[in-house]
Amino acid sequence: MNLRQLLEKEPCRVRNDERPSIDFLYADRQHGPLGRGWQMSRVERGRIQVLIVDDNEDAANMLAVAMEFYGYQTVVAFSGADALHAVQESMPHVAILDLGMPVMSGMELARRLRQMRASGELLLMALTGWGQHEAGKASRAAGFDCHFVKPADPAALSTAIEEEAFRRRVAASG
Repeated sequence: MNLRQLLEKEPCRVRNDERPSIDFLYADRQHGPLGRGWQMSRVERGRIQVLIVDDNEDAANMLAVAMEFYGYQTVVAFSGADALHAVQESMPHVAILDLGMPVMSGMELARRLRQMRASGELLLMALTGWGQHEAGKASRAAGFDCHFVKPADPAALSTAIEEEAFRRRVAASG
């Protein structure tokens, strides 16, 4: 089987390090942008690892179950320190962070994660009870890519992940 046949059979591309990248998880489809018949398959979502960080263990575990329902792999942490360790161990593609955690806030965790990894590699999503406009601006300044107010619909989180991956795919094909 040649490379072309392999790519036609396997719609997803993988980096040389054998770790799937959110940048390259899309099949070459002719369906156009999201919202016009295009969306990730469950197999494609299954290659994306999502780190969920919340000091409320029940909330974190429930969100993990919901994201797994959509097909994502999940890793759960209940503190900023645990999250930093998890990122070194598992190298997730997406991190959904609660902002109002004790000891290390989600804002501080986001800053540290951005310092640890190349800025564009990790999709950072704020998930918080703080819905004020100022909170959204502050989360952007801390390095978050998007801001969701609790309780967030897991379908909306999944859509945001898909849209960001699609944007990265388009930018990479440029």
